[in-house]
Parts: sequence; C-alpha cells; structure tokens
Amino acid sequence: MLLTLDGAFYRRLAVTAAAIIAYRLGCAVPVPGLSADMVSELARSSGLPPTSVSVCALGVVPLITVLILAELLRTIVPGLRRWEQASPGNREFAGYAIITLALVTAAVQATGLASGLEDVSRLVPEPGGLFRTTTVATMVGGVALLIALASIIDRAGIGYGVLLLFLVPTLVELPLNLVYIADAYSAGTYRFSSVALAGLFTALSVAAIVGLVLAARGAELVSAACVWPLLIAYTLLAWVLFGIGMAVTGNLDQAAAYLAPGTGVRYVALAAIIILTVWLYVRSGRIGGLPSPVPAAPIAAALAAIALAAELLQSQFQTALPLGAVHAVVAAVVATGILLRFSSAAGSDADDVAQSSGLNR
Repeated sequence: MLLTLDGAFYRRLAVTAAAIIAYRLGCAVPVPGLSADMVSELARSSGLPPTSVSVCALGVVPLITVLILAELLRTIVPGLRRWEQASPGNREFAGYAIITLALVTAAVQATGLASGLEDVSRLVPEPGGLFRTTTVATMVGGVALLIALASIIDRAGIGYGVLLLFLVPTLVELPLNLVYIADAYSAGTYRFSSVALAGLFTALSVAAIVGLVLAARGAELVSAACVWPLLIAYTLLAWVLFGIGMAVTGNLDQAAAYLAPGTGVRYVALAAIIILTVWLYVRSGRIGGLPSPVPAAPIAAALAAIALAAELLQSQFQTALPLGAVHAVVAAVVATGILLRFSSAAGSDADDVAQSSGLNR
C-alpha cells in the first residue's frame, strides 16, 4: 500500500512539474508579429523580460481577477455559496461562468497590451488590425492553456492548480532577487538590519499561516479564508482610499494622494478591510454549510499583521521583501495544504497495512 502511495505521489509530482514546465515554455514563445531583434535589444537595454511579450504574458491574472470578484460576491451574498453547494450542476455552471469571464477579461487586457506593443518603436514591423487580432487571440489562447494546466494539476497533480501557477513567476524570480539583495549587501548599499527584517518577516508570516492551517487540519474554508480576503482587500484598497480622499478633499488630484504608501489612513483602511472581509468570508462559509474550525478573529489578526508589517517594512524601512504579503501567505497555504493532503493519505495507507497484518488487533 505504501509503495502504491509513493508511486501515486511521484506520478502527481511529475504531472505538476510537467504542467509548470509547459507554462514556462509558453513564457519563452513570443507573440507573432514582433521583431525578434528588437525584443532582444529591449531585453538588453531596458531590462524588458521576454516573458512580457510571450504567449503566456498575462499569466493567470485574468482568472485570479475573476476569482477575486467571485469570492467577493460569495462573501457579500452568502446565499450564493449555499446555491453552489446545493448540487454539482450549480458548481459546474459557476465554474463555466468563471472561465468564460476570465477569457473575456484576458481579451480586454490583451487588447490593451497589443496597443502598447505597437507604440514601441520598431517592435512591430507591421502594426494594424491583423497584429492586434493575432496578439489578442494568441494571449487568450495562452490564458486558456493555463486554465487547462491548473485543472490538470487539480485533478492529476498535487492540487492548488491556480494558486500554484500564480506563484510560479515569483518563485522563478526569487533566486535572482536573493542574489540582487546579496550583491547590494556586499556592496554596502543594503544594511544587515534590512536583510534581518526581511528574513524575520518571511519566517513569522509563514509560521503564522502554517499554524492556522494546521490548527484547522487543512479545512478548505480556513485555507481559502487566508488567501481570498487578503486578495480582496488589496483589490478594494485603492477604491476605498480614493473614495475617502474624495470625501475629505473633493478634489481629484488631492484624493489621489491618499493612494500613496506609508500613510496612516492607508494602514487603517487596509487593516479594516481585511478584518471585515475575513469576518464576512467565514460567516458566508458557515451560512453556506462550510463551518470554519478556526474562528475569524485569529485569521483576521494574522492577515492584518502580515499586510501591515509588509507595508511598514517597504515604505518606512525601505526593506526589499523577496516574498510580499500576498505571495508569502499563498505559498504557506499551498505548501501546508499539499503536505497535509499527502501525509493524511500516507496515514490512511499505514492504517490499512496495520489492519491487514493484524497489528491493530
């Protein structure tokens, strides 16, 4: 049994690795109609990464955007979550609706990106409608591919497909960021205190989230409550701050100043949005038939502390964080969830072996 489990685990690991490799290969394929020489020149002169003009340039951002809106709706309207849980058909319909909206969002974003590429001198030898149409179709196809890869990871891989693909670009760049920080420290332009603060932030953030997920024994609602309220909060933050600025000043230019990092109103608004969103999220789960084994208070406190610490370190102490608040939380949730899933499966198989050999009698 244990040998079977090991084989299954490695097969799932291989499927996940293959999906991630396919994603990275897509990031290396430029959209049609670009000058290869100009792409190389821009990469050398301005540091423009080739991935930004690739088939998979949009990544899973369109899907994440739609999922954030869907989770916001589920949070505000608890009956929606209950409706989804009522039957597999409802869940399937919601899934198709999310994918459709994600592809529409991708088309809108790709249209803007295609227009931006045409504005770069000599990058597009033959600009016009054909180039824009081809670029939009190619990038939407790239997003569709990533949605399919995420589904494959969920069904035949180690799980957490969307969040795992969301993390891939950051994890790929992580070694380069660490090398940059090490070089800056060696050159004397980056203080040891900043390095220590970044390491402490990462360690404490991961420890807090791992503790919550373990306390909930990997319960789906708690894992989701650690991720989506934080993403929702950062999505709403700019709108809330701009609204506060307009209410206080009545002037567009002065209201825009409220969006700047490092202000007290930003800290208060961010913490308030996170706390309220977590409370509503856990409440909607309970109403929808998914009670949380961990109360909303510790989840909200941990997420607010992580987000505020990241804001303070970056704005007040000029500390470069290899993993920001969102990516640190998502990485901790994904890693802990995967370990719990497979350790639980291993424990079940171990019990089967013990029972079949008479060890539990």
